[in-house]
Amino acid sequence: MARPRKQRLFGVGIGAGLVGAMALALKYALRPRGKAPLPDSISPAVFATKVLHTSHGHVIYHEAGSGRPLLFIHSLCLGGSSYEWSKVYPEFAERYQVLAPDLIGFGESQRPNVALSSSDYVRVLAEFIRGTCGLEMPTIVASGLGAGFAVQLAAQHPELVHRLILHMPTGGNDFGLARLRWSTRLAAHAEGLQRFMYRNYQSTPDAVRNWLANGGFVDASKLSEETVDVFTTCAQLGGAENAIRNFHAGRMNLDLEGRLRSVSHPVTFLWGSEPGQPSLEAAQRLRAQVPSSPLVVIPRVGALAALEDPQAMIAVLNEQLEPGLRVFGE
Repeated sequence: MARPRKQRLFGVGIGAGLVGAMALALKYALRPRGKAPLPDSISPAVFATKVLHTSHGHVIYHEAGSGRPLLFIHSLCLGGSSYEWSKVYPEFAERYQVLAPDLIGFGESQRPNVALSSSDYVRVLAEFIRGTCGLEMPTIVASGLGAGFAVQLAAQHPELVHRLILHMPTGGNDFGLARLRWSTRLAAHAEGLQRFMYRNYQSTPDAVRNWLANGGFVDASKLSEETVDVFTTCAQLGGAENAIRNFHAGRMNLDLEGRLRSVSHPVTFLWGSEPGQPSLEAAQRLRAQVPSSPLVVIPRVGALAALEDPQAMIAVLNEQLEPGLRVFGE
């Protein structure tokens, strides 16, 4: 009888040890991350880095130049930040007041653990424009869900926007959130689980590289180590999982087509040509919501076209911003 009792006690001891080890591992996985230094390449050296305090936290932005404001808004993605446009926006600093913010929850801006919606982001963008552009209405160049927020901003605050140039805009529900695995969407509603998955699987260097090569770029050979480094660092900053959780939970979604029908400003759509990206049929459907809006197709680029082929993006923007170009609505 003594031996089975000892075996039972030994088994209980092992079980308790395993539970304790699992609890310790979970605690370690969920502990707050320290502040990692951001690579210098996140913004061009000639740009001043500034801060603007808004109703949902401080916004870090890069600014240079003078003239009509030209505002670059990045997409909302794993490791996203104003770095997305950093190979493009310096080209325009001689002619424009160039502004490139990190949206709340991304890059160097504040990353609060709150449930932010598209309306919250639009409010912050409105505050940002009022705080940086004076009486001038900016031309907004934006991509992805950031472009969706720009559309909602133009619909709600037409007095704050001059025109929109949108690279593959999304409302989150169309070809953004719809591509997520059901398990990812489910985990977004359980904060502890989502944080564990994000920190240990989704934001690792390998995971970031994989998403960039397969989701951001069409041609993975154009993906630089600098880009992987910046996106990985931004993805691993403390609190970076909060905005991704909001996105995965669908809290940032908006009715993009409905908002576009309410926009009275000139709109230009930029789109990648490759299959596997949101299709050109989707682009035509969005374009139909804004009469006479041009659609410019950029060959061989994906969602992060401004990093994949910055020279092609610069050429397209120079053409669209040409003073002599007649834009519908102007």
